[in-house]
Formats: sequence, C-alpha cells, structure tokens
Amino acid sequence: MALDAPPAGMVQEKAKILLHRKIARDHYRMQLKSPFAARAARPGQFIHIRCREESPYDPLLRRPISLVDVDPGRGTLDIVYKVMGLGTRVLAQMPEGSKADFIGPLGRPFSLPPPGWKAVLVGGGVGIPPLVFLAKELVKGGGCRVEVLLGARTREWVICREDFRKLGVPVHAATDDGTLGHKGSVVDFLKKEFPFTLHPSPPTALYICGPTPMMAAAAALARRRGIPAEVSLEERMGCAMGCCMGCVVEVNSEPAGAHARFQRVCTEGPVFPAQEVIWK
Repeated sequence: MALDAPPAGMVQEKAKILLHRKIARDHYRMQLKSPFAARAARPGQFIHIRCREESPYDPLLRRPISLVDVDPGRGTLDIVYKVMGLGTRVLAQMPEGSKADFIGPLGRPFSLPPPGWKAVLVGGGVGIPPLVFLAKELVKGGGCRVEVLLGARTREWVICREDFRKLGVPVHAATDDGTLGHKGSVVDFLKKEFPFTLHPSPPTALYICGPTPMMAAAAALARRRGIPAEVSLEERMGCAMGCCMGCVVEVNSEPAGAHARFQRVCTEGPVFPAQEVIWK
C-alpha cells in the first residue's frame, strides 16, 4: 500500500454544533455543520478545534481531534473525544446551537487497500473513532472484507461499537479487566484469533490506532508476518500546521537531514506506514 497524498482543501470557520452528547463514561460526540470540510475530509484526518466559543485564550491552544464520521450530503462532521484535561473539560460544556471554531480537515489520511483484500482495523481507547470513518469508506467502496477489533481498559470505554455494527462489519472486543469480550489486550486477541501467516490469503492489511504501546506491538506483529500496516499517531500539537515542530516523531528515513528523520504528525501524518515509525 502507498500512502495517499494529503488532499488539498481546508478551512477555518465557526461551525454550528448540531449535536453534542455523552456516549460513554468520559466520552462525548459532537456534530458540526461544515459543508466545505465535509466534502474535503478523508478517513484518518482530524480537525484542530478551539475549546471555548467566546475567549480564544483559555485554554490558549486548540485540540486535535479525529473524525469519526463525515456526511458530505448533509455537510456534517462528527468527532468523538474523551475528557482528559482542561481543554476537553471546557469543550464538553459547549452547548448545542453554539459555534465551535476549528481548522480542518488536516493531515495525511489512510490509504485504501486494493479490491479483494481484507482490512483488519485495530483500535484502542480514543484511537477507535477514526477507524469508524475508515470502515465506512471501505464498505462504501466494496470489494474489501472488513473486520474490527476494539480494545479498552474496561467495558465502559469500548466506544463506537454500534457505528461499526450499522456498517455491517464484524466487531470484536477485548478489555483489560474482562468485562467485555476477550480478557486482555487487543493485541493478544489479534495474535490469538488472527494467526497471520506470511502472504495470507486473501491479502490482508492492518490499520491501527490507539495507545502507543498497543500500536507498537501490533506493528511488530505485522512486520514479523510481512503484512502491510498503517498507524495513526497521536501527539500533542501546538499549531497543527507544520510550523511549531511540536509533534515530531522519528522515522526510518534516509538521514539526509533532520526533517527526513523527524516527521510532523500534523502534516506528514497522522497516518504513517507502521514499518517507518521508530517506536520508543
């Protein structure tokens, strides 16, 4: 698989919040009205959202949040986020009908496998939502089998299962405490239920998003089995435009210069070939 070039087109706007509700413990879903961004968005991209309608300074920095669903016909973008700090606590208080200032869509999207392939989507925690958008595109395109594995610490944090089920794709769950599905990590479940061999039939691709240790372990499995894999990385961002260099990761590029070796998650990513990332 070759990663697609980032599509042209992004916007900064104050979009009306059409829907904003709690969907699980500490997790919220927000739907924004933005026809231009909805037409331009691709699976794996994100928006950089201001976490207060009135003041641009508290909190000062925007927050990067991935897209869980896009409807170009209705002109809507959906995001799912977890309340983890000041920014997301403030974001959770924004009411329906108010406006959210965002920049997007941003970043490099997932690439889609050729017809006849199988796509295994492995998500953990807040890394699950971008895989919903990916699954939707894979199902819409046809010609590709899709299977989804979701992992979380406990049942209450396994999110978006119904989104996948509405798409008609098989969904499996793994929780650290065993309250839902397999007891243990989602990577352990992947190893057990998908004993990949070299050159599997049908050809298989992995798409991975979640906590760094989980992604590193799944990427190592893919490398050992010779399976192409892509990961969507999460990093703290200042500008999300490639200027501040605050979200760089080290990759296996030829050391022609610092920029070839250190890539920006906001522009060269967030999606990278798994074998290119140096996991730390």
